[in-house]
Amino acid sequence: MSTPKSSSSAHSGIPSELAACLGVRRTLTLRRIMRQSGLPPEVLLDLALEILDISSRKLSPSPIKRQAVGLGAARWRNVAPEERSEMARKAVQARWAKHRRRGGDKGEPDKT
Repeated sequence: MSTPKSSSSAHSGIPSELAACLGVRRTLTLRRIMRQSGLPPEVLLDLALEILDISSRKLSPSPIKRQAVGLGAARWRNVAPEERSEMARKAVQARWAKHRRRGGDKGEPDKT
């Protein structure tokens, strides 16, 4: 016969203070993950915090980049799409013309 499961957090490996802070739903989720992974709660919480840190850096650009993007968008705000396209085309053509003048299309390294 099996013994009935105790609802105390002492058997689950989660300290009672942590269980009280997390609440019932998060404590049950943490217990389930501990059971599936076999890892202690400290390791799981460290891993979760590390994942959040990495993802927050990926999702939110630095203030300097954010400002640069905003300034770039402000520059083109009142410019028609056709005019934007024409200016971009001229810039690309000028860049390729400069590349050709240096002899870059022969596969030789630049001698400058």
